[in-house]
This record gives sequence, C-alpha cells and structure tokens, in this order.
Amino acid sequence: MKVAYIQNRVQLGGRFQVTFEMTKVLNAMGIIPDFYCYRHRLTLEDIEAHYGASIQLNFKAIKEPKLPFEWNITRFNSDVNKHVQGYDLIINSNNTSLGLDPSLNSISYVHYPRKARLMTGISLSKLLDIGRDPLQLNALRYRWHRKVGARDLQIANSAFTAARFEEQYDMKIDGILYPPVAIAFKQSEKISHRIVSLGRFSPNKRQLEQIIMMADLREYELYLIGFKNDVDYYNRCAQAITDLKLTNVHLIADASEEERNSLLTSAAFFIHSLREEPFGITTVQGIGAGCIPIVHNSGGQKEVVPFEELRYENEDAIPELVRALEQSERIEELRAALQKNITAFDSASFRDQFKSLLEQKLPKA
Repeated sequence: MKVAYIQNRVQLGGRFQVTFEMTKVLNAMGIIPDFYCYRHRLTLEDIEAHYGASIQLNFKAIKEPKLPFEWNITRFNSDVNKHVQGYDLIINSNNTSLGLDPSLNSISYVHYPRKARLMTGISLSKLLDIGRDPLQLNALRYRWHRKVGARDLQIANSAFTAARFEEQYDMKIDGILYPPVAIAFKQSEKISHRIVSLGRFSPNKRQLEQIIMMADLREYELYLIGFKNDVDYYNRCAQAITDLKLTNVHLIADASEEERNSLLTSAAFFIHSLREEPFGITTVQGIGAGCIPIVHNSGGQKEVVPFEELRYENEDAIPELVRALEQSERIEELRAALQKNITAFDSASFRDQFKSLLEQKLPKA
C-alpha cells in the first residue's frame, strides 16, 4: 500500500503530533508513508528525540514558489497533485482541500478549516496585507469553495472545529477524532505557587499577556515552556520581564521532554491563553500531569475543560481566579473529574480509531 501525507510546511507542534501517532499505525501495518511538503524542519532523529520513539516515513520536498502566506497553502495543494497520483491514500494535514484533485482517495484531518480563519470580514488592513493575502484575493477563492470531493473524508479534531467547518461548507463533517495526547505522567509533589504554560513562543499564544499578568501574582512563579520558533517574539517576552522587573517569570525555550515533564508534574496550575483554540493538546498534557487548568472561555477548550469556574474571559481575571482556586475545597474533586475527562484523548484511543478509518479508506487486498 502506498500512502502519502501532504502539508505545505512541517514543523514540531500539534499537527505533527497527530502525524506521529498516525505513522505508528501505518508502520504497524507495514506501510512507510511519504510526506510531501514545500519545506520541513525535521529529521527522523529530531522526531525520535522529541517523542521518545522512532517512526519510519520519507520526507519529499517539492519546489516552493515565492508567494504570500495564504497563497502558499492553496498553491501547494495544486502543486502536489501531480506527485501523489497513484497513491492508495492521501492524508491531508493542510487544513484545506481547495486546489486538491477531487479524484484522490483522501482523509483530510482538519485541525481548523483555513477558510474559517479567512472569512472574518474584510478590512483595509487585510486588503493591504501583502505578506499574507494582498487584496484578499485568495480569500475570495474560498467564498466559492463550498464542497469537497466525494472521496475526501473530512475528519475534525473537535466538535468546535466540526461546527466551524459546517458553517463554511454545504456538507456535514464526516467524523470527529480528538488528537492523541500522552497523558501517562509520573506524578510528583506539587509546588502550590508554581504555574506553567506550554506552547511555542508566538503572539497568538499570548505569552506576553501572561507575563504582564504576573505583575499581579508576584507570590507565584510562572514557567513559560515552548519552542523558540519566533525569535523576535521571544525577545519581546524577555524584554517585558526585564522592564517589569519580574523575578517570578522564567522562559524555558526548546526544553527537553524530561525538563518539560518535571515542570508540568510539579506545577499546581496550567495556563493556556489562545483564543478560539481548536482543541488544546497542551492543556490535556497539563491536566495529565496533575495541574489545574485555567483556560480562555472559547473554542475546543470547553471540551477539554468542561468546568466554567476554570475558564476566563480576559487575563485581568486570572490572578483572582488562581488565588480562589488555591483555597477552594473542590480542587481535588476538580482534578479527579478532569483526569477522567481526558481519557477520551489518550494516544491509544486515537490509534484505534485511526486504524478503523484506514480500514475504511484503504483498498482491500
């Protein structure tokens, strides 16, 4: 059997964590998939070092045109068509099927529909955004993209993502498959005033707002753990710590798995600030490590953290929320309920469900 992944640019993060677990299933079936992309930052050695296990796949980079960000995504779908003819199955992680050959037998794992990100209203700043989509011309193409090919199975990573997909397309999502998360942590003694946040350093992860918040939580320690992909933003965070004279905020860039797990399992609280997070793999990791999560009241976080008392509307509310939770008589009850809730997101469960999808989509021998 020949299977190919497609995604315009590949790096460590939530999307590749899904690919990693999918590849485990394929490898167990005797399949070594090819991964077509414009560019990638990974080697098999990087993958093994980060995830603690090896997988077999072949990265196949194709020539990348110089195009604005949004055009790059859909142009990739068009460019990759000629490379994947003859494969038994295509696994699309590009968050859109626009430009993809509808005759291909495919599973599109939708982390969040790209179309939904663009259909949020036109403004002058968007029209002039040369780096992403000048004059919103690519967004205009999405307006007429209302259906995908009959052989293209659309699978969402959460009920929230499924709803956003169905708002944009004249069709129902074909299923929901929550992302895989390793939740078996070796628990350690909690440090009551330790808070962790986990995610690559990026403006939409809002680490800067978390740093500013800590000026009102000086009796607590915040550890910001993440990949240092955006060096400029990382430096802005570091400068903010200096400017605010904060000794209780620590930037932990490109942490090893051991260092990350040590901080997660010792922390009492976990904070995740992304708005409209489609799912929230890192929040599940925090819960698995025994942390009490504090998350924004939006997106798929409501599925991961089904307790309103642990969600907030803006960062100004977090200091009071943290202090109230520390004194709450319900904290152990909440921790136990959260641990039970995340069993639906276990990696083994994901692999079982993905194997069923493969059996549905792969040609019978």
